Amino acid sequence: MTAGSPDAARRASAAVVAAFAAVSVWFIGAFPPWANPNEVSRFESVVAMAEWRTFTIDRAVQLLGDHEDKAESGGRHYSNKAPGLAFAAYPVYRLLRLALPPPWEGSPVATLYLLRLLTVTSVCVVALRRFARRLADGASHPSAPALVTAAVAFGTPFLFYSRSFFAHAFSAALLFLAWDRLRASASRTGTPFGPALAGLVAGWAAISEYTVAPLAGLLALRAALGPDRRRGATFVAFLAGLAVPLALLLWYDASSFGSPWILSSAREADPAYAALARRGVFGVGAPDLRVALAYLFHPSRGALLYSPFLAWFVGGVVAWWRSGRERADCALAAACVAVGFVAMTGYPNWHGGWSLGNRYLVPLVFFAAAPIARALATPLSRGLFVVAASFSIAAHFALTSSFAHFPLELTWPATAGSLWFVVRGWAAQSLGTIVGLSPAASLAVPLLLTLAAAIPAVRAAAPATPSSGVAALAGSAAFVLALSVAPEPPYAGRLWRAGMLGAFSGQDPKRTELAAVVSEASTPGERRRAELAWRMWGTRRP
Repeated sequence: MTAGSPDAARRASAAVVAAFAAVSVWFIGAFPPWANPNEVSRFESVVAMAEWRTFTIDRAVQLLGDHEDKAESGGRHYSNKAPGLAFAAYPVYRLLRLALPPPWEGSPVATLYLLRLLTVTSVCVVALRRFARRLADGASHPSAPALVTAAVAFGTPFLFYSRSFFAHAFSAALLFLAWDRLRASASRTGTPFGPALAGLVAGWAAISEYTVAPLAGLLALRAALGPDRRRGATFVAFLAGLAVPLALLLWYDASSFGSPWILSSAREADPAYAALARRGVFGVGAPDLRVALAYLFHPSRGALLYSPFLAWFVGGVVAWWRSGRERADCALAAACVAVGFVAMTGYPNWHGGWSLGNRYLVPLVFFAAAPIARALATPLSRGLFVVAASFSIAAHFALTSSFAHFPLELTWPATAGSLWFVVRGWAAQSLGTIVGLSPAASLAVPLLLTLAAAIPAVRAAAPATPSSGVAALAGSAAFVLALSVAPEPPYAGRLWRAGMLGAFSGQDPKRTELAAVVSEASTPGERRRAELAWRMWGTRRP
């Protein structure tokens, strides 16, 4: 069996999906005592529904901790998040509670970890597996499915959000699965209930992440434009499935906010978020070219800086359209990327606060990557793609090796943030850190798993120009070079990382790093920042 054979390519795709699942299990996803408000808000909503049969999270906040991600209505507080993920997690939580104590009496981290595994991670693994198989239809080379799947799995923020209780990767997976069901129905390989299931899944994505509602609408349009003889029945079935999650959302809104037409985002408790929500349509205004460029090239968030393989999307769309096959799906992929991207450029808080990469673009990842498998027909295209994918995979391994919720001020966060933390003994919490492994040892496991996925995918690309091995080394070397020339972050970024290290890692109890950065303040603005940082994260005045 040669490296570039179809059998080798299929085995490589299977290795990618297996490694993705294993890495998602390995990382816990939490950083006690700090927890991301985005996750805690959803978790408290699940706890409130399961323990006290209510949507209000006031009691859960008292027991599990306060945060800013709340909505307010009638003097009560609710999660400000779309409720779809919480609804999906509710039955899983009830099952977990048969064996676990309530999270305020036991370990909330353990409960949240298992809840995330059985909801977000499980759906993402299923979607990635289906994605790899889907790419085999129409791929320009047998290696394309494995190469593209590896790039998506390990070279984008999809992996990080699949191991977090966020809705971004969850929604991305649901949208792709809905698309996959529609395609199967159109080709007569699906079940009679395929369109209804597609509508249900697409609707669940929309009530889990409001910003993907236009993409669910495009999927509905795709259902309406199916094969002539089944077009009407497919569209009606899709709408019937879509109605179920929408009815849940209307019930939730009416119960929580007094009207089925009021979303949680319209009742933000935090004044800053409330002001954002009042802009445009649900906080989204007119498209902004500056935001579009920042999405692609900002040193803290740029999609094409950290996942340069996505540049093959354009060539993939052109190759797909010229092939004359499944043009409706080609148009759908291009439309979803265009509509989703342009819409999000109208959101002033485009960077998502403390986050990894462009989290609002994660739901687009399968639509952006699907055409790429058709753009790898020549040895040169595959060789260059391996360079870009290797760079992307190395970058995201570095970005996620430690605390990865970066502020916009932390420019070049791979070296100035995550690796800076690792050098000082702070690695992402994993099953290894739980049992006392050193940071290097705890990161060795996901590194080996990533290599176990990437190496077969790269080998399957043969013949490639440059050769697949050389291309992989070139991409990795390019990332190392980027690390070496990355500038130090500005004062605000240095202050933030020193504060995070001291307050949450346990590696700097005397706040030595923070004290050093505080002492560097030289302007009135820097001194004000330093004073605030010391009040938040310091233990004594330097």
